[in-house]
Amino acid sequence: MNESHPTIVDWNLAERVALALAGSGPRWSGSEEELRAESDRAARLVRDYTRLKPKGQVPSAELVDRGEWAKVNIESFRHLSSRVEEHLQERIESSGNGSRGGGGLQRTIVGAATGAEVGLALGYLSQRVIGQYDVALIGPARAPRLLFVGPNLTAARRRLNVDRDLFLSWIALHETTHAVHFASVPWLREHIGGIAEELFEKAAIEVKPADMIAKLVRLNPRELIRSATSLELATLLWPEPQRRLVERLTAAMTMVEGYAEHVMDAVGDRLDPGYAGLRLALDRDRERRGLLDSIVSKLLGLEMKLAQYRRGKAFADEVARAHGIRTLNRAWQEPDSLPRPEELDSPSDWVDRVGVARERRLFALFR
Repeated sequence: MNESHPTIVDWNLAERVALALAGSGPRWSGSEEELRAESDRAARLVRDYTRLKPKGQVPSAELVDRGEWAKVNIESFRHLSSRVEEHLQERIESSGNGSRGGGGLQRTIVGAATGAEVGLALGYLSQRVIGQYDVALIGPARAPRLLFVGPNLTAARRRLNVDRDLFLSWIALHETTHAVHFASVPWLREHIGGIAEELFEKAAIEVKPADMIAKLVRLNPRELIRSATSLELATLLWPEPQRRLVERLTAAMTMVEGYAEHVMDAVGDRLDPGYAGLRLALDRDRERRGLLDSIVSKLLGLEMKLAQYRRGKAFADEVARAHGIRTLNRAWQEPDSLPRPEELDSPSDWVDRVGVARERRLFALFR
Protein backbone atom coordinates (compact mmCIF):
# COMPACT_ATOMS: atom_id res chain seq x y z
CA MET A 1 0.00 0.00 0.00
CA ASN A 2 1.20 3.48 -0.81
CA GLU A 3 2.20 4.92 2.56
CA SER A 4 2.96 8.43 1.20
CA HIS A 5 -0.67 9.47 1.44
CA PRO A 6 -3.12 9.49 4.36
CA THR A 7 -5.32 6.39 4.47
CA ILE A 8 -8.81 5.84 5.80
CA VAL A 9 -7.29 4.80 9.13
CA ASP A 10 -4.10 6.17 10.67
CA TRP A 11 -2.78 2.78 11.78
CA ASN A 12 0.28 4.14 13.57
CA LEU A 13 -1.97 6.31 15.72
CA ALA A 14 -4.32 3.37 16.25
CA GLU A 15 -1.47 1.25 17.61
CA ARG A 16 -0.16 3.99 19.90
CA VAL A 17 -3.61 4.61 21.38
CA ALA A 18 -4.35 0.88 21.79
CA LEU A 19 -1.06 0.16 23.55
CA ALA A 20 -1.42 3.17 25.84
CA LEU A 21 -4.91 2.07 26.87
CA ALA A 22 -4.14 -1.65 27.14
CA GLY A 23 -1.89 -1.40 30.19
CA SER A 24 -0.29 -4.42 31.78
CA GLY A 25 -2.88 -5.90 34.16
CA PRO A 26 -2.42 -8.70 36.69
CA ARG A 27 -0.05 -11.58 36.05
CA TRP A 28 -1.39 -15.03 35.13
CA SER A 29 -0.01 -17.59 37.56
CA GLY A 30 0.05 -20.45 35.09
CA SER A 31 2.32 -21.33 32.18
CA GLU A 32 2.00 -21.62 28.43
CA GLU A 33 2.58 -25.37 28.73
CA GLU A 34 -0.46 -25.63 31.00
CA LEU A 35 -2.61 -23.82 28.44
CA ARG A 36 -1.32 -26.07 25.67
CA ALA A 37 -2.16 -29.21 27.62
CA GLU A 38 -5.71 -28.00 28.30
CA SER A 39 -6.19 -26.93 24.68
CA ASP A 40 -4.95 -30.29 23.37
CA ARG A 41 -7.41 -32.07 25.65
CA ALA A 42 -10.21 -29.75 24.53
CA ALA A 43 -9.41 -30.48 20.87
CA ARG A 44 -9.78 -34.22 21.48
CA LEU A 45 -13.13 -33.72 23.22
CA VAL A 46 -14.42 -31.50 20.41
CA ARG A 47 -13.38 -34.04 17.77
CA ASP A 48 -15.03 -36.86 19.71
CA TYR A 49 -18.35 -35.04 19.97
CA THR A 50 -18.55 -33.40 16.55
CA ARG A 51 -16.80 -36.18 14.58
CA LEU A 52 -15.00 -33.43 12.69
CA LYS A 53 -11.61 -34.42 11.30
CA PRO A 54 -9.03 -31.61 11.04
CA LYS A 55 -7.34 -31.51 7.63
CA GLY A 56 -4.46 -29.45 8.97
CA GLN A 57 -2.70 -28.92 12.26
CA VAL A 58 -4.64 -27.28 15.09
CA PRO A 59 -2.43 -24.44 16.42
CA SER A 60 -0.81 -24.70 19.83
CA ALA A 61 -1.91 -22.32 22.57
CA GLU A 62 0.14 -19.15 23.07
CA LEU A 63 0.21 -17.03 26.22
CA VAL A 64 0.36 -13.30 25.29
CA ASP A 65 0.01 -9.98 27.07
CA ARG A 66 -2.50 -7.25 26.23
CA GLY A 67 -0.08 -5.32 24.04
CA GLU A 68 0.72 -8.35 21.88
CA TRP A 69 -2.99 -9.09 21.46
CA ALA A 70 -3.65 -5.48 20.39
CA LYS A 71 -0.80 -5.58 17.84
CA VAL A 72 -2.04 -8.86 16.34
CA ASN A 73 -5.53 -7.45 15.84
CA ILE A 74 -4.38 -4.10 14.49
CA GLU A 75 -2.38 -5.99 11.88
CA SER A 76 -5.43 -8.12 11.04
CA PHE A 77 -7.66 -5.05 10.65
CA ARG A 78 -5.00 -3.38 8.56
CA HIS A 79 -4.95 -6.31 6.15
CA LEU A 80 -8.75 -6.31 6.00
CA SER A 81 -8.87 -2.67 4.94
CA SER A 82 -5.73 -2.53 2.79
CA ARG A 83 -7.33 -3.48 -0.50
CA VAL A 84 -10.16 -0.99 -0.38
CA GLU A 85 -7.71 1.70 0.76
CA GLU A 86 -5.44 0.93 -2.20
CA HIS A 87 -8.30 1.16 -4.68
CA LEU A 88 -9.58 4.37 -3.17
CA GLN A 89 -6.10 5.90 -3.21
CA GLU A 90 -5.64 4.97 -6.87
CA ARG A 91 -8.94 6.59 -7.77
CA ILE A 92 -8.15 9.72 -5.79
CA GLU A 93 -4.76 10.03 -7.50
CA SER A 94 -6.17 9.37 -10.97
CA SER A 95 -8.73 12.11 -10.42
CA GLY A 96 -5.93 14.57 -9.71
CA ASN A 97 -7.14 15.28 -6.17
CA GLY A 98 -4.60 13.18 -4.32
CA SER A 99 -2.79 15.94 -2.49
CA ARG A 100 -4.40 19.27 -3.23
CA GLY A 101 -6.44 21.55 -1.03
CA GLY A 102 -9.08 20.46 1.40
CA GLY A 103 -9.33 16.90 0.10
CA GLY A 104 -5.94 15.95 1.51
CA LEU A 105 -6.67 17.72 4.78
CA GLN A 106 -10.03 15.99 5.05
CA ARG A 107 -8.43 12.58 4.56
CA THR A 108 -5.84 13.41 7.20
CA ILE A 109 -8.57 14.38 9.64
CA VAL A 110 -10.62 11.26 8.84
CA GLY A 111 -7.52 9.04 9.12
CA ALA A 112 -6.63 10.47 12.52
CA ALA A 113 -10.20 10.31 13.82
CA THR A 114 -10.77 6.72 12.72
CA GLY A 115 -7.27 5.73 13.85
CA ALA A 116 -8.00 7.07 17.32
CA GLU A 117 -11.36 5.29 17.41
CA VAL A 118 -9.89 1.96 16.28
CA GLY A 119 -7.13 2.36 18.88
CA LEU A 120 -9.65 3.10 21.61
CA ALA A 121 -11.75 0.11 20.60
CA LEU A 122 -8.85 -2.34 20.54
CA GLY A 123 -7.32 -0.86 23.68
CA TYR A 124 -10.61 -1.40 25.48
CA LEU A 125 -11.02 -4.93 24.12
CA SER A 126 -7.43 -5.80 25.01
CA GLN A 127 -8.49 -5.49 28.66
CA ARG A 128 -11.49 -7.79 28.18
CA VAL A 129 -10.69 -10.51 25.62
CA ILE A 130 -9.59 -13.71 27.33
CA GLY A 131 -8.75 -15.82 24.30
CA GLN A 132 -8.92 -15.70 20.52
CA TYR A 133 -8.56 -18.00 17.53
CA ASP A 134 -6.78 -15.74 15.06
CA VAL A 135 -7.15 -16.69 11.40
CA ALA A 136 -6.56 -14.64 8.23
CA LEU A 137 -9.86 -14.38 6.39
CA ILE A 138 -8.66 -12.12 3.57
CA GLY A 139 -5.48 -12.33 1.57
CA PRO A 140 -2.86 -15.08 1.57
CA ALA A 141 -3.35 -17.83 4.10
CA ARG A 142 -1.08 -17.67 7.12
CA ALA A 143 -0.67 -19.99 10.06
CA PRO A 144 -3.58 -19.46 12.48
CA ARG A 145 -2.84 -18.71 16.12
CA LEU A 146 -4.55 -19.70 19.36
CA LEU A 147 -4.04 -16.80 21.75
CA PHE A 148 -4.76 -16.47 25.46
CA VAL A 149 -4.34 -13.09 27.17
CA GLY A 150 -2.66 -13.77 30.52
CA PRO A 151 -3.73 -10.67 32.50
CA ASN A 152 -7.33 -11.10 31.38
CA LEU A 153 -7.39 -14.76 32.41
CA THR A 154 -6.51 -13.68 35.94
CA ALA A 155 -8.93 -10.74 35.97
CA ALA A 156 -11.85 -12.83 34.68
CA ARG A 157 -11.28 -15.67 37.15
CA ARG A 158 -11.11 -13.24 40.05
CA ARG A 159 -14.22 -11.44 38.88
CA LEU A 160 -16.19 -14.66 38.48
CA ASN A 161 -14.75 -16.24 41.65
CA VAL A 162 -14.78 -19.73 40.13
CA ASP A 163 -12.58 -22.81 40.43
CA ARG A 164 -9.30 -22.25 38.61
CA ASP A 165 -9.10 -25.67 36.94
CA LEU A 166 -12.68 -25.51 35.70
CA PHE A 167 -12.17 -21.98 34.43
CA LEU A 168 -9.04 -23.01 32.55
CA SER A 169 -10.84 -25.99 31.00
CA TRP A 170 -13.70 -23.76 29.89
CA ILE A 171 -11.57 -21.08 28.25
CA ALA A 172 -9.42 -23.70 26.49
CA LEU A 173 -12.58 -25.37 25.18
CA HIS A 174 -14.06 -22.02 24.15
CA GLU A 175 -11.22 -21.09 21.81
CA THR A 176 -10.09 -24.55 20.70
CA THR A 177 -13.57 -25.32 19.36
CA HIS A 178 -13.07 -22.67 16.67
CA ALA A 179 -9.58 -23.97 15.90
CA VAL A 180 -10.80 -27.55 15.35
CA HIS A 181 -13.76 -26.32 13.32
CA PHE A 182 -11.77 -24.22 10.85
CA ALA A 183 -9.06 -26.88 10.54
CA SER A 184 -11.77 -29.43 9.66
CA VAL A 185 -13.62 -27.28 7.11
CA PRO A 186 -10.90 -25.75 4.89
CA TRP A 187 -13.34 -24.02 2.55
CA LEU A 188 -14.87 -22.03 5.43
CA ARG A 189 -12.03 -19.52 5.66
CA GLU A 190 -12.03 -18.95 1.91
CA HIS A 191 -15.82 -18.68 1.77
CA ILE A 192 -16.14 -16.09 4.53
CA GLY A 193 -13.07 -14.24 3.29
CA GLY A 194 -14.37 -14.33 -0.27
CA ILE A 195 -17.62 -12.62 0.68
CA ALA A 196 -15.72 -10.00 2.67
CA GLU A 197 -13.25 -9.44 -0.16
CA GLU A 198 -16.09 -9.03 -2.66
CA LEU A 199 -17.61 -6.45 -0.36
CA PHE A 200 -14.38 -4.48 -0.20
CA GLU A 201 -13.71 -4.76 -3.94
CA LYS A 202 -17.18 -3.57 -4.86
CA ALA A 203 -16.95 -0.77 -2.35
CA ALA A 204 -13.72 0.41 -3.92
CA ILE A 205 -15.18 0.25 -7.43
CA GLU A 206 -18.69 1.55 -6.89
CA VAL A 207 -18.37 4.02 -4.03
CA LYS A 208 -17.05 7.42 -5.05
CA PRO A 209 -14.12 8.42 -2.85
CA ALA A 210 -15.36 11.97 -2.43
CA ASP A 211 -18.79 10.73 -1.33
CA MET A 212 -17.24 8.21 1.04
CA ILE A 213 -14.95 10.77 2.65
CA ALA A 214 -17.81 13.25 2.97
CA LYS A 215 -19.98 10.65 4.72
CA LEU A 216 -17.16 9.62 7.02
CA VAL A 217 -16.42 13.23 7.95
CA ARG A 218 -20.07 13.88 8.79
CA LEU A 219 -20.40 10.65 10.77
CA ASN A 220 -20.02 10.74 14.54
CA PRO A 221 -16.71 8.91 15.20
CA ARG A 222 -18.28 6.68 17.83
CA GLU A 223 -21.04 5.73 15.42
CA LEU A 224 -18.41 5.00 12.79
CA ILE A 225 -16.48 2.51 14.89
CA ARG A 226 -19.66 0.90 16.22
CA SER A 227 -20.93 0.46 12.65
CA ALA A 228 -17.61 -0.85 11.38
CA THR A 229 -17.20 -3.45 14.13
CA SER A 230 -20.80 -4.67 13.83
CA LEU A 231 -20.74 -4.89 10.00
CA GLU A 232 -23.26 -2.05 9.71
CA LEU A 233 -20.86 0.26 7.88
CA ALA A 234 -22.21 -1.10 4.60
CA THR A 235 -25.66 0.31 5.38
CA LEU A 236 -24.08 3.76 5.56
CA LEU A 237 -21.84 3.60 2.49
CA TRP A 238 -22.90 0.85 0.10
CA PRO A 239 -25.84 0.21 -2.26
CA GLU A 240 -28.29 -2.69 -2.08
CA PRO A 241 -26.10 -5.42 -3.69
CA GLN A 242 -23.45 -4.88 -1.03
CA ARG A 243 -26.04 -4.94 1.73
CA ARG A 244 -27.11 -8.39 0.53
CA LEU A 245 -23.50 -9.52 0.75
CA VAL A 246 -23.42 -8.26 4.34
CA GLU A 247 -26.51 -10.37 5.08
CA ARG A 248 -24.75 -13.46 3.68
CA LEU A 249 -21.62 -12.72 5.67
CA THR A 250 -23.57 -12.16 8.88
CA ALA A 251 -25.55 -15.38 8.34
CA ALA A 252 -22.36 -17.38 7.83
CA MET A 253 -20.72 -15.93 10.93
CA THR A 254 -23.90 -16.45 12.98
CA MET A 255 -23.82 -20.15 12.04
CA VAL A 256 -20.11 -20.44 12.86
CA GLU A 257 -20.55 -18.80 16.26
CA GLY A 258 -23.78 -20.66 17.05
CA TYR A 259 -22.25 -24.01 16.17
CA ALA A 260 -19.30 -23.28 18.45
CA GLU A 261 -21.61 -22.27 21.32
CA HIS A 262 -23.62 -25.49 20.90
CA VAL A 263 -20.48 -27.66 20.83
CA MET A 264 -18.98 -25.93 23.86
CA ASP A 265 -22.08 -26.52 25.96
CA ALA A 266 -22.48 -30.12 24.81
CA VAL A 267 -18.84 -30.96 25.53
CA GLY A 268 -18.72 -28.85 28.69
CA ASP A 269 -21.66 -30.68 30.25
CA ARG A 270 -19.83 -33.97 29.72
CA LEU A 271 -16.52 -32.55 30.89
CA ASP A 272 -17.51 -31.37 34.35
CA PRO A 273 -20.77 -31.14 36.35
CA GLY A 274 -19.74 -27.62 37.36
CA TYR A 275 -19.75 -26.37 33.77
CA ALA A 276 -23.39 -25.29 33.88
CA GLY A 277 -22.71 -23.23 36.99
CA LEU A 278 -19.77 -21.53 35.30
CA ARG A 279 -21.95 -20.73 32.31
CA LEU A 280 -24.53 -19.11 34.60
CA ALA A 281 -21.78 -17.10 36.29
CA LEU A 282 -20.62 -15.83 32.91
CA ASP A 283 -24.16 -14.83 31.94
CA ARG A 284 -24.63 -12.98 35.24
CA ASP A 285 -21.31 -11.24 34.74
CA ARG A 286 -22.54 -9.90 31.42
CA GLU A 287 -25.78 -8.68 33.01
CA ARG A 288 -24.21 -6.79 35.91
CA ARG A 289 -21.62 -4.85 33.93
CA GLY A 290 -21.31 -1.25 34.98
CA LEU A 291 -22.96 1.60 33.10
CA LEU A 292 -19.72 2.64 31.37
CA ASP A 293 -18.97 -0.94 30.33
CA SER A 294 -22.46 -1.34 28.88
CA ILE A 295 -22.21 1.90 26.93
CA VAL A 296 -18.82 1.00 25.49
CA SER A 297 -20.08 -2.47 24.53
CA LYS A 298 -22.98 -0.96 22.61
CA LEU A 299 -20.68 1.50 20.87
CA LEU A 300 -18.41 -1.35 19.77
CA GLY A 301 -21.28 -3.46 18.50
CA LEU A 302 -20.71 -6.16 21.14
CA GLU A 303 -24.41 -6.32 21.95
CA MET A 304 -25.07 -7.37 18.36
CA LYS A 305 -22.39 -10.04 18.65
CA LEU A 306 -24.07 -11.52 21.74
CA ALA A 307 -27.39 -11.56 19.88
CA GLN A 308 -25.59 -13.29 16.99
CA TYR A 309 -24.34 -15.99 19.37
CA ARG A 310 -27.83 -16.56 20.77
CA ARG A 311 -29.50 -16.74 17.37
CA GLY A 312 -26.93 -19.14 15.98
CA LYS A 313 -26.93 -21.31 19.08
CA ALA A 314 -30.73 -21.59 19.05
CA PHE A 315 -30.53 -22.86 15.46
CA ALA A 316 -27.75 -25.35 16.22
CA ASP A 317 -29.40 -26.59 19.42
CA GLU A 318 -32.69 -27.25 17.65
CA VAL A 319 -31.16 -29.11 14.71
CA ALA A 320 -28.94 -31.23 16.97
CA ARG A 321 -31.86 -31.97 19.32
CA ALA A 322 -34.19 -33.03 16.53
CA HIS A 323 -31.76 -34.71 14.16
CA GLY A 324 -28.36 -35.13 15.83
CA ILE A 325 -24.89 -33.66 15.36
CA ARG A 326 -24.34 -35.47 12.03
CA THR A 327 -27.26 -33.59 10.52
CA LEU A 328 -26.02 -30.29 11.94
CA ASN A 329 -22.63 -31.03 10.36
CA ARG A 330 -24.24 -31.01 6.93
CA ALA A 331 -23.88 -27.24 7.12
CA TRP A 332 -20.15 -27.80 6.51
CA GLN A 333 -20.46 -29.93 3.37
CA GLU A 334 -20.24 -26.95 1.00
CA PRO A 335 -21.01 -23.21 1.03
CA ASP A 336 -24.52 -23.72 -0.32
CA SER A 337 -25.31 -25.95 2.66
CA LEU A 338 -24.95 -23.07 5.10
CA PRO A 339 -28.25 -21.73 6.45
CA ARG A 340 -29.60 -18.77 4.53
CA PRO A 341 -30.45 -15.64 6.54
CA GLU A 342 -34.16 -16.49 6.71
CA GLU A 343 -33.47 -20.13 7.66
CA LEU A 344 -31.61 -19.21 10.85
CA ASP A 345 -35.01 -18.60 12.47
CA SER A 346 -36.58 -21.66 10.85
CA PRO A 347 -34.29 -24.69 11.30
CA SER A 348 -36.86 -27.09 9.82
CA ASP A 349 -36.74 -25.19 6.50
CA TRP A 350 -32.98 -25.63 6.39
CA VAL A 351 -33.26 -29.34 7.23
CA ASP A 352 -35.76 -29.79 4.39
CA ARG A 353 -33.54 -27.90 1.97
CA VAL A 354 -30.40 -29.89 2.67
CA GLY A 355 -32.40 -33.08 2.12
CA VAL A 356 -32.23 -34.70 5.52
CA ALA A 357 -35.97 -35.02 6.04
CA ARG A 358 -36.48 -36.35 2.50
CA GLU A 359 -33.74 -38.96 2.93
CA ARG A 360 -35.26 -40.15 6.21
CA ARG A 361 -38.67 -40.52 4.60
CA LEU A 362 -37.19 -42.60 1.77
CA PHE A 363 -35.32 -44.76 4.26
CA ALA A 364 -38.54 -45.41 6.17
CA LEU A 365 -40.33 -46.47 2.98
CA PHE A 366 -37.72 -48.97 1.78
CA ARG A 367 -36.29 -50.45 4.97
